[in-house]
Amino acid sequence: MYRFKRTTLVVAGICALISCPALALDARTAALGGSAIANARGAYGAFENPSSLMRMRRDGQVVHFHMGISIDLQDDGGYIATANDNEDLLENIDDELDALTGRTLTCNENSTPETVCLVDTGRLGEYSARILTILEDVDGQPLSGTGAADFGVAYTKWSIPIAIHYKTSVTGAAITRVEPGDRDYIATFADVLADDQLTYDELFSAVPLTVSPDGQTLSVLQPEDALQSGYQATGMTREQIGLSMATSAQLAGINVDFGFTPKFSELKSTSLIASFNERFDDDSDTVSDQFRNNETIATSWNADLGVSAILNDAPITVSAVARNLFKESITTKENFVFDTTPQLIVGGAYQLERFTVSADMALNEAKIDNMKTQILAVGVEFAHPIFGIRAGMSHDTARTGEATALSLGFSLGPLHVGGRVTNTDKASAQAGAQIAFSF
Repeated sequence: MYRFKRTTLVVAGICALISCPALALDARTAALGGSAIANARGAYGAFENPSSLMRMRRDGQVVHFHMGISIDLQDDGGYIATANDNEDLLENIDDELDALTGRTLTCNENSTPETVCLVDTGRLGEYSARILTILEDVDGQPLSGTGAADFGVAYTKWSIPIAIHYKTSVTGAAITRVEPGDRDYIATFADVLADDQLTYDELFSAVPLTVSPDGQTLSVLQPEDALQSGYQATGMTREQIGLSMATSAQLAGINVDFGFTPKFSELKSTSLIASFNERFDDDSDTVSDQFRNNETIATSWNADLGVSAILNDAPITVSAVARNLFKESITTKENFVFDTTPQLIVGGAYQLERFTVSADMALNEAKIDNMKTQILAVGVEFAHPIFGIRAGMSHDTARTGEATALSLGFSLGPLHVGGRVTNTDKASAQAGAQIAFSF
């Protein structure tokens, strides 16, 4: 059985080709394009920028609650649409190959080239042509995504307000590599069987098709013995709990807030290099079993540091957050390394009654569970206890493509929904929903 070469260089190519998505955000932050450093609100806002706890305290808020889900997806090869449209395709091909193998031929060694040896072959020819089209679409194209669920509470009545946040996230990435010989193998079935018959000349010119030793039945080179193409995939889950706290001080006549969030995580990572021929091998482990067998578990801790200040002469908040102060790494059994690296983000927000304009800018490129990001974001928000609407635009310079996104969201009481889209033709988008309130 053919396998991709198991070297760190080859496996690391997954990351080089898949530079997004950024880590999935909460619904409100996504709707603002990601600009939440100076415009942080509620329990999740305390996790984005822990210094925001002091502003919530001064606003007279006491209790904050957050529970949400989010997803960020990039599907450059159209894998999801292809899977939905061809759900039974591989099973149908398997059935047709089984039916073709061992069929009795109606020709012999004395037959002319035009003699028909078999009929009723069109379905396998059609299925093979469809597979060729799919392989052209997905070859070298990445599929990557992040999903997250989180829960948080904050209490801001004490002189040192606190927030507790729990988050579980799953990050996955995969890329397909198609070998030229596999295209030739599949094209043979698509070409010689498409007209619903197999002639003597086609039989002896098609490499995957041969005559059995008895000279009367058809022998077929099976996919599990022929295919060499495959895919590389990685996955990581993170369970994280963070404890945010904040305080303030007077500096040069300006009230400056400081916040700190230590974060503790359990990481489970895995990677897999596999060949498509395993799909046709009944004795092969399932993909989920292979991932499980390659799993590596580790624990880590990190911290965020935030600072905010409201200018004395204008309703402008300026903020900065140093996120993931320490580098985290976990290596899979296939020698693939997941990294999380430090990043400094600065932001500002101008607030006029219920209307706020905010902007964030990451000053360096960083990795979050190996997903590269360096975002510049602008958002606008109209906030009301009953109804709110948000919009934004972001540009992530770490993305190899689809770097600019438009975002939109709304809230109805405690329900918040938001998302951003980078490409309407492909599945490249982020969305989230949450229940969040403060009082």
